[in-house]
Amino acid sequence: MPSIFIDSVTNTKGLKKYKVRVRAFKGEPVTGQKTRTFSTKAKAIAYSKKLNRQFEKNNYEIFFDQSKHYTIGHIINDYLDNPLTKILIKSGHKSPLKQILKTSFAFVTSTNISAHNWYMLALQMKELLQIKPQTAANYLSILHSALKDCITILCYSINLNEYSNGLSTARRIGLIAKTDERKRRPSEFELDKIKEAITNNKISKGSIIPMLDIMEFAIETAARIGEICSNKITWSNWNPKNNCITITNRKSPNKENISSCFELSPKALEIIMRQPRGNHYDPIFPYNAKTVSKYWQVLMRELKIEDLRFHDLRAEALCRLYEKGWSLSAISKVSGHRDLNILNNVYLRLLPPE
Repeated sequence: MPSIFIDSVTNTKGLKKYKVRVRAFKGEPVTGQKTRTFSTKAKAIAYSKKLNRQFEKNNYEIFFDQSKHYTIGHIINDYLDNPLTKILIKSGHKSPLKQILKTSFAFVTSTNISAHNWYMLALQMKELLQIKPQTAANYLSILHSALKDCITILCYSINLNEYSNGLSTARRIGLIAKTDERKRRPSEFELDKIKEAITNNKISKGSIIPMLDIMEFAIETAARIGEICSNKITWSNWNPKNNCITITNRKSPNKENISSCFELSPKALEIIMRQPRGNHYDPIFPYNAKTVSKYWQVLMRELKIEDLRFHDLRAEALCRLYEKGWSLSAISKVSGHRDLNILNNVYLRLLPPE
């Protein structure tokens, strides 16, 4: 916790003042020194007690200068480096923020951000950074959220009132756009090609990851790779008596704690049965999801299969259930969707119209 000192000083007029010095050293949540002078010792002591109460609550706002003349570039750099915020940043958000530092938006004063500034940022993303409209929209969303965190956590004064106006124009003329809808389904030829390559060890020889089992398990269960290779599917989640699997803590737009339980297909059951048995709470597939995703990307590149993501296997699985005559309600128990509109519009849109 930062240290607080009270020093008595005499000014040029011979009057005695009391200076409160606050110092935070390396290893503290913040670093630096701040001072404030009081006319009486009682006021200085009261202020120091107030600071101690704030520090006990992890409130270090005294160290953050609320000057209205910081540039967005200064604030982004502080956000990326400050111990209070850098632990909150998702790994995929750092690169977009650093890209924005290359634009003129980085030199805009935080309290004077206009709709024109937001528009020019979108324009420079296209012309200077060569970023697609869909990606630009994502970058802007990341920046907007980061700046809101800087207001709340780092106590910066930032005017975000013109964000919507600037983006409205940028969207209307095509500088930013919604993410393209995925319509990709693997063909049987492609799936056979992938299975053959994995089976014959044509790609990444020596890999210990049972890629074929993971791939087919995804198609049989519609589970995400982050669910398959994690503690969301452990040996304790499988009930051999009724052949049901429970997937816990599934992804939710509202951050709800969603779990789903459904009966495994015979093929999915076979896949589980041939995995090396771990302890009760060990994952059935104890592999790194990022490594599996990387392997998939290499595999697609080597086989010259374009634009097929591992996540597309989830949509493939749900489409197959629909083609078998399953209702949306029944499919949602497998997919984990509570909103049937998302299930229908995002995944089952891949099916051709009847």
